[in-house]
Amino acid sequence: MKLIITSLIALISFTAFSSTSVIEKVQTKFNSLNDFQSEFVQTSNNKIGLKGKFYFRKKNNYRIELKNNIIISDGTTIWNYDKKRNRVIISNIEDDPLAFSLREYLFNYPPKCDITESTVNTNNKIITLKPKTKDLNFKEAKIWVTKDYLVEKIKVEDFNGSSFSFKFNNIQVNKKLSSKLFQFSNNMDAKIIDLR
Repeated sequence: MKLIITSLIALISFTAFSSTSVIEKVQTKFNSLNDFQSEFVQTSNNKIGLKGKFYFRKKNNYRIELKNNIIISDGTTIWNYDKKRNRVIISNIEDDPLAFSLREYLFNYPPKCDITESTVNTNNKIITLKPKTKDLNFKEAKIWVTKDYLVEKIKVEDFNGSSFSFKFNNIQVNKKLSSKLFQFSNNMDAKIIDLR
């Protein structure tokens, strides 16, 4: 009898563990992070477009450092500093069609999508999101996940067959990033263009 009970407990524990989806594990991991930083490569239709550094801090603060631009967001506002022109364009995040939010792909979109999960190898899994309706602005999104449940890459395809991807390299988590990284300071006397 004791052996049967032990076997049942093991089976229930295994079932509970295996029923947790990869997306849920990624969401849990993402929520446990205070911040992270990485290098990144953005491609458009499989051609490299941008390279730089990406910084993220809870809740939705991010900083992108490119060769000629620094883009900072506090989750509500975006400051896009153009180094060559020495100007800053300020806009609301919801008004910026180029704004990118990891949180949307991990939390907002999954309930509105059919989700499939597959294993690439022992180190990577892929989560595929296909919208249930045409309300979302993409046909399919694929999220590559590391064995530690960190997002390594996101590739999005639109209804015209165009695609863009974000690939993160050298991800470092919980580095206690300074809040100053996510605040814009106009110490360059840049021209301000406020579109809010």
